[in-house]
Amino acid sequence: MSDVPGGPGLPPPPPVSGGPSGSIPSKTLGEILSAAFDVYRANASKLLLLVAIVVVPLTLVGVLVANAIVDANDIDVRGGELVVDEIGTSFLAALFAGAIGGLIAVLISAVLQAATVRAAAQATIGDPVDVEASYRYGFRRLWSVILISILVGLIVGAGFILLIVPGIIFLVFLSASIPALIVENKRGTDALGRSWALVQGNFWHALGVIFVAALIVGIVSGIIGAIGGDNWVVRWIFTAIAQIVTAPYAALVSVLLYLDLRARRETLSATALRQELASGIEPA
Repeated sequence: MSDVPGGPGLPPPPPVSGGPSGSIPSKTLGEILSAAFDVYRANASKLLLLVAIVVVPLTLVGVLVANAIVDANDIDVRGGELVVDEIGTSFLAALFAGAIGGLIAVLISAVLQAATVRAAAQATIGDPVDVEASYRYGFRRLWSVILISILVGLIVGAGFILLIVPGIIFLVFLSASIPALIVENKRGTDALGRSWALVQGNFWHALGVIFVAALIVGIVSGIIGAIGGDNWVVRWIFTAIAQIVTAPYAALVSVLLYLDLRARRETLSATALRQELASGIEPA
């Protein structure tokens, strides 16, 4: 078919290098998913902590705001019909608080994304995950992550409006944009262009990895989240747990796919990758 334009007591994960002259070898879909699990298991405590620091307060704020908006509006059933009474100042205040909370969530989530991807990249080459250093890096790359996320969102969103298939194509071709920023310090449209070039010729492979990983994350999140039921406190707890558990795995798959795409096009060693990560720490 033609292409379309470490936890305590656990041994460290095997190094990603292993090809000729220490080069990182390409991987199959199954090998990427399996390697992500192995790296996750070996670094679970720090990866989970990295995500929990942000996810726990953000999900709590989200649930509180959602409940405040519902409580601030008088919703009743009259004559067999759902009736929403006139919106009062408390409802408007709750909406305003929700907007502010949403803005903060976007900013903090961008920091988390950068920190998680960087930590995942370190973990894949066997380096220790440094939570504090990952967050310092995340704050330093905050606006770059937001810009790339906006650009990708606009392009993919426009593609989905065009009968869905173009959106899927754009999503796959731009899937390595954030890792390209984190590892190679590619900014803005350069990161998008780098991702597009890496995926070109490997579209179906990338699509398969993204689809299966998303399926795994979705199933695990759904199972954990469903435990919460209707009680908002319990729901908040299990929603947070679901995000904390799945986010590191998603980041690891993203990084491993990016490295695999590079390995299929160029010679890349763990040493070179480590140097790229180190150079990215310095302010640009």
